[in-house]
Amino acid sequence: MSKSHNSSMRFTARNDYAFKKLFGTEENKDIMIEFLSLVTLLSKDDFDDVRIENSEQIPRFYNDKTGRLDIKIRLRDGRKIDVEMQNTYFDYYPKRSIFYCSKLIHEHFMSGFQYAQLKKCIAINVLNSPFKLSEKIHSIYQIRETEEQTLLDELLEIHFLDLTKLQKESLTSLEKWLMFIKTDSKEERSMLAQGNPVMAKANKVMDIFYLDEQERKRYEAAWEYESDRLSMISESERKGLERGKSLGLAEGSRQKALETAKNLLQFGLSVQKIAQATGLTKEDVEAL
Repeated sequence: MSKSHNSSMRFTARNDYAFKKLFGTEENKDIMIEFLSLVTLLSKDDFDDVRIENSEQIPRFYNDKTGRLDIKIRLRDGRKIDVEMQNTYFDYYPKRSIFYCSKLIHEHFMSGFQYAQLKKCIAINVLNSPFKLSEKIHSIYQIRETEEQTLLDELLEIHFLDLTKLQKESLTSLEKWLMFIKTDSKEERSMLAQGNPVMAKANKVMDIFYLDEQERKRYEAAWEYESDRLSMISESERKGLERGKSLGLAEGSRQKALETAKNLLQFGLSVQKIAQATGLTKEDVEAL
């Protein structure tokens, strides 16, 4: 491990690699349990024999640019938790979360099973971009009757945790963890960790990025991957807008040609001459 490091460098747990290092590895399972028990209000006993199902993909993910962006957890009783750090919010994100959670619900549902054997899925989305559907820091969505608010079934539960709405005063235990994730200040993380042994351990994990060259490379590669991914999305959206604009212009030109053709028909011009003048086909003109 290299002992030299640049004290001006700033690291944050919002980085995908750092986030998985904290909450998605076997050696830091106690960090994950404390955070998730605060989010879900599940007892820490519920996390006995918890399994992190995709942890083997984390070390190689940022080298070959493949793998999942989230953390999959399975409790002893079969309930599943999907945890994701999202720095950029898109309007389709709630649908995406519902889709992934639905896939997890029937992931281990085999032929011959009964519906009563389906296990609950909890999706936890940590957002560093404003969540537009709520003014709350922590929003929880379930399937409920619209007036009486009776729960149809507990099978699906989706959490959105909005880091942008955090205030630094009077933080709850959960909000301290969210601030720990959000900040890129080493000093602020140290202050937040005071009096909390598990967060103090998390702080040591974050300090590794300052000290270990290989860890810094993985951290930086995670940002590069996210930047590349967002650039591709942005480029696709730009091309889609340009294509839509071109199609719109083409449709506008066609409508104008049809109007011109109608006017020329009133003057008794032949179908062939009108087609030549407007660029329409004979069939288009005859259809008028």
